[in-house]
Amino acid sequence: MDKEFEGDVYVLLYSENQGFFAVERLSDLIKRNMDLFVSGISVDYAVIGMGETRDDIEIIKQRLIGIRERYQDKNSS
Repeated sequence: MDKEFEGDVYVLLYSENQGFFAVERLSDLIKRNMDLFVSGISVDYAVIGMGETRDDIEIIKQRLIGIRERYQDKNSS
């Protein structure tokens, strides 16, 4: 997995523990997850979106942030 596969896409990840977003190519994410698995290391990043470009990912990210804020507002009252 040293090179990107044809049709590679970007994925949006989120860590609830760190409150941090990350963007990676799917091929890089899979390679990293394989390395982490072999090493016995766990992470709490979850894939929450996928897109063809970084701009697509930013749109998805902003949309999800808005949905989450509305959900939290609705459920905090």
